[in-house]
Amino acid sequence: LLRADPCLFCVSAWNDNGKPEIASDSKAIFRTDFFPGLGWMLLRSFWLELRTRWPTEYWDDFVRRGDVRQGRQCLRPEVSRTYTFGEVGVSKGQFFNTHLRKMALNKELVDWQRLDLSFVASAARFDDFLAEEIHRAEAVTLEALAPRLAAAEAAAAAVFVVAYKDAAWGRYAKYFGLMEDMKDGVRRGAYRGVLPITWKKHRLFLVRDWPLSAPGK
Repeated sequence: LLRADPCLFCVSAWNDNGKPEIASDSKAIFRTDFFPGLGWMLLRSFWLELRTRWPTEYWDDFVRRGDVRQGRQCLRPEVSRTYTFGEVGVSKGQFFNTHLRKMALNKELVDWQRLDLSFVASAARFDDFLAEEIHRAEAVTLEALAPRLAAAEAAAAAVFVVAYKDAAWGRYAKYFGLMEDMKDGVRRGAYRGVLPITWKKHRLFLVRDWPLSAPGK
């Protein structure tokens, strides 16, 4: 996938929002506009773009810059395949106690070659996939989510969409235990403002505008 799609610049083993409460689907994989930064693979061609500018510290934030990413994305899992085990490093332990030490590590063997990953093979295919999933989902507000989930407990896994506004993101992040910060206008794990998580065993999409605001929708 990485070699075939020029709109991808990395494949990552890490989900910045990979706490077990919000990341439990070991087979889930997504495209993201955010560079995850912990356990990642790139092509030589991308490294050649960056090597003369590579910083001595906070290189992950460097790669997240718009002039570096240039509209390209990464692939990331929902459940991380790597982890960080200490506070010492070039990022000086940033977010370690509040988020990073709590991340889930995958324990399920997944044969990716046997899975149909065509939905993430290009940005256009992922747009179609994500838009279809979101438009089929049940729209609920943050306030109505808890009682709706309680009603769905005995039923099969449902899919929900919760719309948010940028100005209120902190409230949504605190509710779900997400990392609140943005880097160069992009939230961790998000794609076009959409952040998929698994909440109480249900797929949930946090949506800023697209695709709910798409013409004709």
